[in-house]
Amino acid sequence: MNTPSAPVAPSAQYVAVLQRDGGSPAFILTVDGATRNFTVRKVGAAPEPAKSFELWLISDRLPRPRSLGVIGDSDFTARSVLASYDPEIVNNATYAVTVEQAGGSPDGNPHSAPVFTGKLVETVPPTTPAQ
Repeated sequence: MNTPSAPVAPSAQYVAVLQRDGGSPAFILTVDGATRNFTVRKVGAAPEPAKSFELWLISDRLPRPRSLGVIGDSDFTARSVLASYDPEIVNNATYAVTVEQAGGSPDGNPHSAPVFTGKLVETVPPTTPAQ
């Protein structure tokens, strides 16, 4: 006899609007609270020829900004690299986008000042399973 498995409780969801000085959104960053997988949605950022946008995690608990990778040319870029970071760092970090040479930073350090920044805000709270 098959017993249905208990439904998995949805995890908290977080979003950050990455923009310049309160201007129009350039990117929207969405993070799953349980897996810490993220998706970047390109909204209003115009690519520069022979350049790449690169996403960075900036935290006062880390000695330097950490690259989360190049934001792809398509509308959506998904990654799982945040899973290696402590949830406290992920939730309280500033996320920044720099303009780098094509293919991204060659040495793991940002080579421009951030052009777009934002912080995560919880948009969907975690749900607890019904007792």
